[in-house]
Amino acid sequence: MPPTKLSSKIFLELPPVLAHYIEGDRCQWLELNPSRGKLTLLDRVGVFVDAEHLAVERRHWLEILGVSRSRMLAYRVGFEQGRRDAHRHFGVFESNTRLALQAGQVFGQLEGRYTAEPIRFEFDLDARTLYGEILLRGNTEATTHRVGLDPLDYPVCWYTAGYFAGHISEIVGRRVITSETECIAKGDPCCRFVSKLDPEWGGEADWARLALKMTSIEAELTQRDERLAAARQELHRVQASLNDLNRRLRSDLMLESMVAASESMETPMKRARAAMTTPAPVLIVGERGTGRATLARALHAGGPRKNRPYVAIDCAGLTPALLNQELFGFAKDAVSGAVRPYAGALERANGGSIYIEEITKLGPETQGQLLRAMQDGTVTPLGAEAPVKVDVRIIAATQMDPRQAMASGVLREDIYYALAIAQIELPPLRERGDDILRLADAFLREAQARYQRADTAMAPEFKKALLDCAWPGNLRQLRNVIEHAVLMSSGAALAAEDLPDDILATRIAPAPQELSPEVIRAALRRTKGNRSHAAKLLNVGRTTLWRALKRMGLE
Repeated sequence: MPPTKLSSKIFLELPPVLAHYIEGDRCQWLELNPSRGKLTLLDRVGVFVDAEHLAVERRHWLEILGVSRSRMLAYRVGFEQGRRDAHRHFGVFESNTRLALQAGQVFGQLEGRYTAEPIRFEFDLDARTLYGEILLRGNTEATTHRVGLDPLDYPVCWYTAGYFAGHISEIVGRRVITSETECIAKGDPCCRFVSKLDPEWGGEADWARLALKMTSIEAELTQRDERLAAARQELHRVQASLNDLNRRLRSDLMLESMVAASESMETPMKRARAAMTTPAPVLIVGERGTGRATLARALHAGGPRKNRPYVAIDCAGLTPALLNQELFGFAKDAVSGAVRPYAGALERANGGSIYIEEITKLGPETQGQLLRAMQDGTVTPLGAEAPVKVDVRIIAATQMDPRQAMASGVLREDIYYALAIAQIELPPLRERGDDILRLADAFLREAQARYQRADTAMAPEFKKALLDCAWPGNLRQLRNVIEHAVLMSSGAALAAEDLPDDILATRIAPAPQELSPEVIRAALRRTKGNRSHAAKLLNVGRTTLWRALKRMGLE
């Protein structure tokens, strides 16, 4: 067995038994016998391969296998050769660990690969540590690799690194990885190699670990074919699921599939059914998140234009100039950088419908152009010489009261009266009663499918919390809250504490006797423990909150 500890200076001076191999200017250990076609070094038969041959071989490796696979293959070959030589050296020097470790570098120099300058080597198998460092000058692998190549930015002595790793591994009986930290191929003055036990390296040595278990290209291609077949199968499954989702989505977009059973939705749905099959413009009024965009798409999907284009434009966040360009388009060179004409949304929606989200964001001039498009069926792109005929149904929406919008000057009266031929007002979610639970149930089914939580259900207190909430974000907020609850719940039943704090803390004016521990805790979390602020949030007096805290043992 090799010793468990070696001095850090064992390589600084070669013992005579090794030094005499490289002392002379001539190598007495090299024997050439041309008549027999043999060349031997230390009784090992080999062949002469010049540096140009090595350069050609490396270049073809890189061209055929690529840098990554060439690197791993060279390292693996070097590792195997290093192990074989180490086994031979251990036998030649009669199990002398010190001589066997040094022999790898000595004989590498005899073979004309480099000149070696050992810096440091020490290991302690009991402590499971090893560190080796060596400098090589005139390294043939580095000089042949960079022949005909531009300056490199990565080390290239992969075979040499693998050789040292395999040689040391065989002798110490532990997996060693060697990495090149400096390389003359990338402009460094020498090639520097560092060796450590495998566990002492981090992720930077993963490529070397992978090299030692690399499979054949045929096997890799087979694995890739299998993964590709599996991916195709999964793609077919996802595509089938997507097709099913699209079918359900198209069905859901139909007016009859909308969740609207509450009394407050009777008039809006009646007006929507009346307007759906007509070409008349529609103005949808309602808070953000009340389903304006869904209703607009349902009007299109259920009408005679359902197989024609549907274009949606959200006016929020766009400047008046950009909105004008987006709606009506522009001619080539009409705006900076316009190398070709751009068809506006009205032209793209020709034959179908256009949905304009928040029409009050359009400037007065743009509203006038839109009105002309509605009246005479033409649009004139910016910079164009002639108008373009369009046949588009306009569906617009706003969260403002139209009369207030006209009074404040953000909505022209003429376009309002043109759009209000069919005006539909959507109530906020807080006014839709049991529709809240119906919508929550629909959103729950979506979340169950998305997160594989088919067993999830809403507990009674969870439903009551949903009904008590003011829902300033309307349907969009409800959908997000249900998804949050499904993700956060630890059991099959969704409980009130699974709701976000802002929902629990803003339940509509609970009576003092209806304050629950969950609601109070949520209010305190939201106000960071400030009881005065929490009481105000809960719409109760500070004394009432204090009594509730005391009664529930939450002080």
